[in-house]
Amino acid sequence: MYGHACQVCGARVETQHSHYSEAAHIRGLGRPHHGPDRLSNLLCLCPNHHVEFDRLAIYIDEDWAVRRNSTGNVEYQLKRHADHVIEQEYLEYHRGLCGRG
Repeated sequence: MYGHACQVCGARVETQHSHYSEAAHIRGLGRPHHGPDRLSNLLCLCPNHHVEFDRLAIYIDEDWAVRRNSTGNVEYQLKRHADHVIEQEYLEYHRGLCGRG
């Protein structure tokens, strides 16, 4: 769907035979988050933005802007595909963890 391009920065990590990206759960699986393992709860991210998202350094606002949590500054606009429906409830949950809910 995204051709292994990060939805945040657009970077594609090249490997010897292919490209690499990571599926990041917006609302984490298992305790304490209990998020579902479904496409509407996933983002395609490069390793750097996956870590920043999981460690609450960045969040996605209501207008799909990717913001730095420490400053609130917009860094990117989230890249979206028409066939990838992202549930706002999961983004709201993540913003709450960031203190932005």
